Amino acid sequence: MSDLEKRFNYPGNKEWVHRLAEYIGSAEDSALFHIDVYELALQWGMEGRELLELFIFGLHAGIFMMEWEFHCPHCGGVANESLTLATAKSLDFCTSCKVHFNNRLDDNIEVLFSIHPEIKNTTMKLKENYMKRVMNDVMSKKMFVWKSPSVISGADIILNPVFRELFGEEVLLPDQSLELMRTTILFTDIKGSTQMYTDLGDSKAFLLVREHFKIIFSIIKKYNGVPVKTIGDAVMGAFTNQGAALESALECQKTLIDYYLDKPDSEKIEVKIGVHTGTTIIVTLNERLDYFGSTVNMAARIQSMAKPNEVIVSEAVFNTEGSKKIIVRYTKSVGRSKASFKGLAGEHPVYHIEMKKRRT
Repeated sequence: MSDLEKRFNYPGNKEWVHRLAEYIGSAEDSALFHIDVYELALQWGMEGRELLELFIFGLHAGIFMMEWEFHCPHCGGVANESLTLATAKSLDFCTSCKVHFNNRLDDNIEVLFSIHPEIKNTTMKLKENYMKRVMNDVMSKKMFVWKSPSVISGADIILNPVFRELFGEEVLLPDQSLELMRTTILFTDIKGSTQMYTDLGDSKAFLLVREHFKIIFSIIKKYNGVPVKTIGDAVMGAFTNQGAALESALECQKTLIDYYLDKPDSEKIEVKIGVHTGTTIIVTLNERLDYFGSTVNMAARIQSMAKPNEVIVSEAVFNTEGSKKIIVRYTKSVGRSKASFKGLAGEHPVYHIEMKKRRT
């Protein structure tokens, strides 16, 4: 194993580390400037997210550099650049269009990886040519290159659990926020936790609660979500993919039901889960990134309606063909009701997905 491979400190498939190290050693300078991570993954037969996480490990090891680019949504040009999230702003200004615009993590914010100068010193000419090419594509082809499916969006990074674990210090300034046009929020909570603490004592009950946190956190990460925080005995998770969030919620219920099936009644934990999708904003709170907005509030309210061993989802989550295919793999027991929510006019459909207890 080469020194470069050792530096990655990657816990996954070492074959991919070896392949990437060889690529770094043999590639032209131009290929190592703004590396097309997702295209490389496609060529190597890997999942794009899997290779992205390897690049994040490489970033942490000082093998790569990462740039945040803030594109003007009007002309597509690069209005601002940053090497850290700490200098990102809610509002930017395009000197070409002479307009202000809002930055959105899953729209106009692009993330780019390049080889670190200490590994291989690429020339500044590549940077100049890149900026010219971006403007040429905008002006002559009338296309926004950062709208390409192969682009790494800001959301791909922010909602990546590996990035959040390795770069927890990467936060926004206290007075700034960034919008996510589409986030799916999951909330869980325990049934009767107060009684459990009374019956078992604080120490024993807390050990059980922490044990269930580990199960939920691992499942959220398995489905490419971020465990944002715990609030008392509740868990909040965030996802870019709505289907993954729904499957994570159902998998949490299935796993917990099976896990506690043969435990003593006093040590059984049953959870209630709610899922909703929509626009959120990311801010810094308590020195970490957190999510706020009506979507978060709605997800929390939906969760509060759920019964133990039940997942309740909003119509926005349920009403897709993909969601129905996911649900039917877990249960055929789905009910529909209408609920009123504070601050929202009228009644809103919600869907109750009940998970049955069963012996394995």
